[in-house]
Amino acid sequence: MQTSSARERFSRGVAVVTGAAAGIGEGLARHLSSLGMTVVVSDIDGGRAAKVVDEIVAAGGKAEPYAVDVADPDAVETMASEVFDRHGSVELLVNNAGVESAGLLWEIDRERWQRLMQINVDGVFYCLRSFVPRMIAAGTPSCIANLSSVGGLNAVAVQSPYIVSKHAVLAMTECLHQDLAIVGAPIQVSAVIPHSIRSEIFLSAQREAPTDNPTANAVFAAMQRDNVEKGLDPLVAAEHMVEQIARGEFWIHSDDDLCIAAVHRRAHQLLDLAPPADPQAMLTRMGIAAGRDR
Repeated sequence: MQTSSARERFSRGVAVVTGAAAGIGEGLARHLSSLGMTVVVSDIDGGRAAKVVDEIVAAGGKAEPYAVDVADPDAVETMASEVFDRHGSVELLVNNAGVESAGLLWEIDRERWQRLMQINVDGVFYCLRSFVPRMIAAGTPSCIANLSSVGGLNAVAVQSPYIVSKHAVLAMTECLHQDLAIVGAPIQVSAVIPHSIRSEIFLSAQREAPTDNPTANAVFAAMQRDNVEKGLDPLVAAEHMVEQIARGEFWIHSDDDLCIAAVHRRAHQLLDLAPPADPQAMLTRMGIAAGRDR
């Protein structure tokens, strides 16, 4: 059921969602279109983006596909220019595109590290650099929502590239909030902290950047299994998160209890000046035996 804040705020205007052809991004695109927004379904996979758009339009929504690699600053600039030329304003920018990677930090392939950072961190920056000046110039009250993660609050073993990138996105989002306040722009900023939402992110990581580390592979297999069995449906998560964005909140959670628990764990660690959690406890919960001799 659509709630009043989202219906009122996002019943019109243009939303640009990156990484919108699957997973969380697709759920956000579908939900925003159901509220009445025109959604630019942006993704590196133009074919999948077009399929999502076809289904949105068939359901009575308004959407347009846009094939773009957010790691390419010139392509992002072209996208921003074309979207503003076509629509004149963007009321909601959702920087969602991101990838995962498994392995011990020193075993991560250099090219994979660079590619992940280009997508997860640089891609957010390129979108902000291209869209924010146009949003300010348009003068339309609008919102930017950047997807971090519960992994942007805590450290997790065998996911270092992703964890580092999501900490960076969270810091970037907080800085953006402050910078926009200095210039008095009518742009709300929200940091989205999803917990487990059903997607293929772990499968994609193992397919695109396989590792021969048995512990990393076991962790990602367990996380994918939990994601399928316990993860939120992307549309359900999108409805909950969009309602929080519509209310003007900075911190956006997919699952309030689990996300707030992650915040509290991080806060206690910092207040107590405690080291990161022992990963053996996590591995035990997952039923994974890991040696310490690697």
